Amino acid sequence: MKHIHSYYSPNDLYNKIIDGLNELDRDLSSLTLDDLQPVDEFHIRGDVATKELIELAQFTPDMHILDVGCGVGGSTRRLSQETGCYVTGIDLSNEYIDAAERLTKLLGMQERVTFHAASALELPFEDNSFDGAWSIQMNMNVEDKLGWLKELYRVLKPGGRAVLYEVCGNKNTPVYFPVPWAQDSSMSFLLPPDPFRDVITSAGFIIEIWNDKTDLAQKAFAHMTEPTGEAKLPVLGVHMLVGHDILTKAYNLHRNLDEERVSLIETVAVKN
Repeated sequence: MKHIHSYYSPNDLYNKIIDGLNELDRDLSSLTLDDLQPVDEFHIRGDVATKELIELAQFTPDMHILDVGCGVGGSTRRLSQETGCYVTGIDLSNEYIDAAERLTKLLGMQERVTFHAASALELPFEDNSFDGAWSIQMNMNVEDKLGWLKELYRVLKPGGRAVLYEVCGNKNTPVYFPVPWAQDSSMSFLLPPDPFRDVITSAGFIIEIWNDKTDLAQKAFAHMTEPTGEAKLPVLGVHMLVGHDILTKAYNLHRNLDEERVSLIETVAVKN
């Protein structure tokens, strides 16, 4: 877990994001979620996928939702803004959580959106604490998937819905590395969709919705070509979160999707 923590621990992340915003002439006193989207929605299909998940989730303003693996809080904040609900985000990375808290304050959303540095395998919350949960592309770094899902189940209230949007394995192996979530195979733990589904139900959940989004992921990465020479990276982008080899990682993800080495699953699972 230590090397996973260090992978997601860029130095001085918040100030680098602010420098990027300043370079783009964004007014920090009237910052919007869309201004931050290039860096803070770090998952396949970005804010488009987040909005689809919000629709799928059907969370309402009176609910308190847990976001497991929240990163710097982009989808956490978007979920709260679009639904009015209160959201608590957790992430293993102290750097991500520090940036998440400070960006949330900059946006004036700290009353409804809060963050904690914590492990998904040991959630610092009481049983039956949350009305719903979501987790966006985090399972890849979790070896003990049953432990993670049992923790998620434990903190949800009966009837609570868990929305998961996750990269899974597929029929072919091995996976090409590096990828956005891992520098090498020591950080990546992928299950094909059917075994992943079995683990979700083994944790006690009933699966309500199961959508394969692999084709949309393939389209999203179809334009990726093998990078050559010095990468020209945007002023604000996810390379700030996981390194300057992001174009190689994105190209490898494109190959993994096209060669059926990884898949993308969207699911809603309900606590009995």
